[in-house]
Amino acid sequence: MKIVPAVIEQHVNRFDRQQSLIIAISTGLLAFWSGYRVAWSLYLTMTYDFLFGSLVFQIALWGVIGGAAAIASLTFYNRYRTADQPGAQPSSVDPQ
Repeated sequence: MKIVPAVIEQHVNRFDRQQSLIIAISTGLLAFWSGYRVAWSLYLTMTYDFLFGSLVFQIALWGVIGGAAAIASLTFYNRYRTADQPGAQPSSVDPQ
């Protein structure tokens, strides 16, 4: 199942295996932190029974950042996992 377009997949395939793992771990940590921020903001909203205008912006912002980081993390982890398999690189990407 492909979660990213082919053009982005070609750009991801330019990274070697070690760099893909580093990027996957760091974006995974960012996604985890974003989820924590969203959960904490929702907790504050429910605790005080009041939704501040700035809190809505924070929830939306960290939700978008977390979603993008999660997709990037899964994409780079998939690159790391399939890097040593023969035929893992699409034929449209020229090796450098």
